Amino acid sequence: MYCEDSYECPKCIDYYGVLNLRRDCQLADIQKAFRRLAIQYNPERQKDKSVEVVFGLIAEAYDVLSDPLRRAVYDQYGEKGLKGGVPGPEGYIQPYTFHGEPLKTYREFFGTTSPYADLLDIPKKPVKSLEKPEECEIKSKEEPIIKPLSLTLSEIFFGGLKKMKIQRHVLVGEDKATTELKEKILTIHIKPGLPSGTKIAFPEQGDQGPTKIPADIIFITEDRPHEIFKRDGNNLIMTVNVFLREALTGLTVTVHTIDDRILRVPITSVITPNYQKQITGEGLPIVNNPKERGDLLIDFNIKFPVYMSVESKNYIKKAFEISSDTDSTEDTEYIHRFLLADKIRRNVDDDVPLQRSPDNELNKLVC
Repeated sequence: MYCEDSYECPKCIDYYGVLNLRRDCQLADIQKAFRRLAIQYNPERQKDKSVEVVFGLIAEAYDVLSDPLRRAVYDQYGEKGLKGGVPGPEGYIQPYTFHGEPLKTYREFFGTTSPYADLLDIPKKPVKSLEKPEECEIKSKEEPIIKPLSLTLSEIFFGGLKKMKIQRHVLVGEDKATTELKEKILTIHIKPGLPSGTKIAFPEQGDQGPTKIPADIIFITEDRPHEIFKRDGNNLIMTVNVFLREALTGLTVTVHTIDDRILRVPITSVITPNYQKQITGEGLPIVNNPKERGDLLIDFNIKFPVYMSVESKNYIKKAFEISSDTDSTEDTEYIHRFLLADKIRRNVDDDVPLQRSPDNELNKLVC
């Protein structure tokens, strides 16, 4: 139903691009951009009639981005979700339709339809304000309330429902003139693989009042740190500590996954400082297609020994000399045995005399 990549879809309108804004822009930035572009592309100031289309896009972009709820739906679902309607936390969010009158938006913003409207006109023709909005039944909407929503990797992996308790003032009595503090439970639907920074909006769930429209409550998701994994988009990254001998000779890494499985990953390559093992399909679900998953990436932290005896250094030096002379499988196995010889030698009784011939010594200690 929705575009998987609404901001780059050629069939969808990029409202941020229309106003030449970043997606993390503030309301003041949106107003400033609209003021500049609306005056520049007002059809009554341009001879070219094609600017009417541009003028309409500018008005529509401002109409969407200046409204916190519309912007939150657009950020999460794109233009198709905004104009097609989406399931909200507390019911269906109705589709958005632009009213089709760019000059109406222009007039509401500037207070006039004059093509030469400018802030400098305000001191000359000040707009009369009302001290009591209720006199003309005008209600102003409160600024949106932004709340962080911390999610564990398990909640992001499996998805589900998350309940948040809020307190707000609610109008009571027959005349709805007084308010009372009450609690309310908001149910948030978490999709598997939900990206960090996703905005989830609850329309008009803020404090009620006789002269105001309740604010929208917007939750912004953030990832809670995990003791093993770190998130990178749809991928999971973990770091394993290994000793130098394991980095050279190989090992098996045991991974306890988020969904309570155990993976045993054999590492047969030499682990270099930049080596990374990739396990396909063991990351987080992809939010638009939960049947597919990202990858698990394993990084390694190599622990070097703080001390080595001269004899041990000679063994390793000899091993590298042999390694440079041949690449055969037989000699590779011999080198692995050679590297282990010093460790095994430490377990042998010091009173037992050792032969100095490398071949004889390995046969005695390894076999």
